[in-house]
Amino acid sequence: MARKGMRLAVGATVIAAGLITLATVSFRQNLVYYLSVGEFLDRHGDLPSRGYRVNGNVVAGSVVRATAGPGVTFTITDGRRTMPVAYTRELPDTFRDGTEVVIEGPADANGVFQARTLLAKCPSKYEKLGPEHPKNIRRGDSPAPSGTS
Repeated sequence: MARKGMRLAVGATVIAAGLITLATVSFRQNLVYYLSVGEFLDRHGDLPSRGYRVNGNVVAGSVVRATAGPGVTFTITDGRRTMPVAYTRELPDTFRDGTEVVIEGPADANGVFQARTLLAKCPSKYEKLGPEHPKNIRRGDSPAPSGTS
C-alpha cells in the first residue's frame, strides 16, 4: 500500500513539474516589451529579438501609402527621437498624422520597425467634455458664463 502511495506522489510531482515548465516556456514566448521610441532605440540590441510594443506619435508629413495594396511607411516619435516604421496591412480608421500609436513587431537589420499590429489611439474621441459643451447642457439650461464657475 505504501508503494502505491509513493508511485502516486512521484506521478503527481512529474505532472506538476511538466505543467510548470510548460507555463514558463509559454510565458517567455509571449513576453513582449512595451517601450517608448527612445527606450526601444537605446535597448533593442540588448533585448531578445522576439518582438516589442513601441508607443509614439506619427510624425506629421511622414506617412507614405503603398502604391499597390494595403500598407504604409511612416515615422514615429516620442518628442525627442524618431524611428521609421513599415506596416503592410489595412490601416485603422483613426490612423492620421500626429496620432498616438502602439506598434508591435521586430526591427529589421536596417533599423526599420516591421509592425505586425498597429493600434491608433484617438484621444479627442475619449476626452472628458467640459460643462459648457453642448452635449452636457440639458434643455432649458444655459451654459455657464465664461470666467465664472
